[in-house]
Formats: sequence, structure tokens, C-alpha cells
Amino acid sequence: MVTLKTDFSARCFLDQFEDDADGFISPMDDKIPSKCSQDTGLSNLHAASIPELLEHLQEMREEKKRIRKKLRDFEDNFFRQNGRNVQKEDRTPMAEEYSEYKHIKAKLRLLEVLISKRDTDSKSM
Repeated sequence: MVTLKTDFSARCFLDQFEDDADGFISPMDDKIPSKCSQDTGLSNLHAASIPELLEHLQEMREEKKRIRKKLRDFEDNFFRQNGRNVQKEDRTPMAEEYSEYKHIKAKLRLLEVLISKRDTDSKSM
């Protein structure tokens, strides 16, 4: 008899992305086009006003939430079908979404830093 554990306490790939705070994007990630690289270029962000940055921040948070839900559903379905957590080689069908999620997280960090910097600059004047 095989008993499947339904406890999702083991670390999944999304959790690893959440813990990854170094901002490193592997060269392999760049081979997969990301939607967020098509919208607002980084040079535009550096020139944007605080309200524009806040708007982009909100949009990126919503996009991150949408993709995270999609990836979480994939991982949950995979666990139910296979009785184990997703491993790196199992992510292939969702490689574009994982890459996009990682890029969105990097862009969110950039937006937060830019907003913080602009806020600090405006208070010091």
C-alpha cells in the first residue's frame, strides 16, 4: 500500500524563487523572452516620476500574483498526479512562466529601490 502525503511542507520551486533575493538572472533565463521586458524599458523607469513608478509597481505586483497562481496550480496538480514535488526537469512545460516570474521579481526589486531613492531624495530637498 502506498500512502501519499498531502502535506506541502517540502520546498517547491516557487518558494525557492521567493527566497532568491540576490537578483541573479542566469544566461539561460535570457533565452526565453519575457513579457515584462517588452513593456517598460529600464531606462524609462529611471526617468519616471514617483506616481509612474508606483503605477508600474502595482501592475508588476498584479502580474506576479497572476503568474504565481498559475505556477502554484501547476505544482499542486503535478504533486497530485505524481505524489512528489516538482523538480527542475519537471518545469519544462512552464519554463516561460518560471522565467517571466523571475524577471518580474527582479523588476519589482528595481522599482522598490527607485521609489525609495526618489522618496529619500525628495525629503532631503
